[in-house]
Amino acid sequence: MAFRTATLLAALLGATVAEAQTPPETPSEAVIAATRQFDLNSKISGRTYRVQIALPVAPPPPGGYPTLYVLDGAGMFGTWADLARGRAAAMGIEQAIVVGISYPGAGLMQTMALRFKDLTPTAGKPGAYPLPPGTETGGADAFLQALQTEIKPAVAKLVPVNPKRDMFLGHSLGGLTVLRALLRTPGDYSTFLISSPSIWWDDKAVLADEAAFSAQVKAGKIAPRILIGVGGKEQTVDPTAPVPPGFTPEAVKALTDSARMVDNAKELGARLAALPGGPGYQVETKVFDGEDHMSVIWGSANAIANFALPFKAPSSGK
Repeated sequence: MAFRTATLLAALLGATVAEAQTPPETPSEAVIAATRQFDLNSKISGRTYRVQIALPVAPPPPGGYPTLYVLDGAGMFGTWADLARGRAAAMGIEQAIVVGISYPGAGLMQTMALRFKDLTPTAGKPGAYPLPPGTETGGADAFLQALQTEIKPAVAKLVPVNPKRDMFLGHSLGGLTVLRALLRTPGDYSTFLISSPSIWWDDKAVLADEAAFSAQVKAGKIAPRILIGVGGKEQTVDPTAPVPPGFTPEAVKALTDSARMVDNAKELGARLAALPGGPGYQVETKVFDGEDHMSVIWGSANAIANFALPFKAPSSGK
């Protein structure tokens, strides 16, 4: 362990301390080492996606690398690229490819609008949610198909992957989309990492497929590994937090109460865990105390990584 840690620190910090130098007048853009990216024009969704790949430093295992697909890659790819490779180097956990999916050249507001289309499984009721005018919704199924039939094959052309060990991670609306994939196409991934899922969307329409999914689990036809996480403070309103523009404190509380973020996640996890699944079927639900809807992204990362890539690889993937 000490040797691995020392090796990692040497790689990250350098074996010697270099003398301080004056930075250039026009610094170049910082990049993450050993990563690649490309833009893919989807014929299915009609959109362009930026695909970022963090490459492992060790040779691939027999059958190829496990691969973690991360939604909202513009904000989460760097975290997961460093986390996966750092854990592998320092703790001896097997290495995985991390693939982040986002949009090229999109600013924050544009990204929010684009993700509402790709990360909602149904259109929802017009005017039911405080969305910017013109925001499209209900495109998650097309996005998931594009991910499965266009993005995954493009990644496989660049690095050797094990399609039996694909993992899928999403937060908030991303968590909703991972849940959609779990309930509709559970064979597309071996592990589903569902962070703070927006189950409330369109009166919980995503749960319409739960009964069919449960029947497959009971019949032993599928045995996915599932982690559902949520921040312990996601169902309460912080009285000291600023009220978003256009809202009143009463409106914020009403939306928070109706979303039932913690209760919905716990109830879903309990139902899925109670299913008599076959070998390899695993469900865990974690409430991260003290974390809100944003802070839980980082506060839960190590626990999610422990579930996704445990010290001993899941036997179902070999």
